[in-house]
Amino acid sequence: MQKFSLIALFAALVAVNVHATDLFTEGKHVTWGTPLHIEAAKFANAQPGQKIVITYTDAKEMVESENKGSVIEFKVMNAHFDHLAGSREALRLWDNGSLEQFLTASAVDSIKAHGLEITGNDFTVTKVELLNGKGELKDGFSVWTGYFWADKWSTLELYWNGYAGVDWSKATALRIYHQAGRSDFVINVILNAWPDQGGENVANQNAMTAGEGYMELALTDELRTKLAEASKWMVQFNKESGEPFNVTDIVLVGDFATAIDNTAAGTKAVKTFLNGQLVIEKNGRLYNALGAEIR
Repeated sequence: MQKFSLIALFAALVAVNVHATDLFTEGKHVTWGTPLHIEAAKFANAQPGQKIVITYTDAKEMVESENKGSVIEFKVMNAHFDHLAGSREALRLWDNGSLEQFLTASAVDSIKAHGLEITGNDFTVTKVELLNGKGELKDGFSVWTGYFWADKWSTLELYWNGYAGVDWSKATALRIYHQAGRSDFVINVILNAWPDQGGENVANQNAMTAGEGYMELALTDELRTKLAEASKWMVQFNKESGEPFNVTDIVLVGDFATAIDNTAAGTKAVKTFLNGQLVIEKNGRLYNALGAEIR
């Protein structure tokens, strides 16, 4: 009877369960004028919770910027070239390395329908892979998922595309999941820009309740409207006297069974302003910021 090493068997089982897809392997110098395009067909089997991993070289420092490093942006190749849902503003690369972009349900729907553009100011992409990541995401509408290192006044900046298409009338709370193992740290939810530049700090940790592995902000009608109409969210953390930690998910919780959902492939919501009012267009219908259909 042939014997098998348990370690070898375990490794083989793991290998079977890891689904890696090479999306790009040719090498591409990326600038704003020469982006990398990956067609929709390559994302046919993508699932929420998976991650796109970009391997890059030669990321440049920008002398004119306080935040040095090459800017990178993920966009959907639709008519508007919207930013990928769940992608970060002010995301930068340095030197040589790799970057992970985890996928929300909205992100998967849009790249399956339209494909992905990777653009930025000066770096070379050597490989792009689609790999297993987190498995199932948290319950609710996932605005962002990944791993963000919260240290001293660290700010996670999110494009509005991550929360476009939310049925805000169903949203009851905003949950920020973390691995701190404590709740004695600072969170600021800042909208549009820094307060001294016209933005607004709409909530901090004192307005939140601590759950098991998350901080929760209950939503009022006023908060729903402000969050929905914001051009971006800036979620700021300060570790205070404790150790730094990972933030893993930002999720809207509530009953999202009806109205605008984020699960139908090829039906990405388009967010615009009409007569000064925020309007979300999806499936040929118009909705206001709270998810109510405009007739």
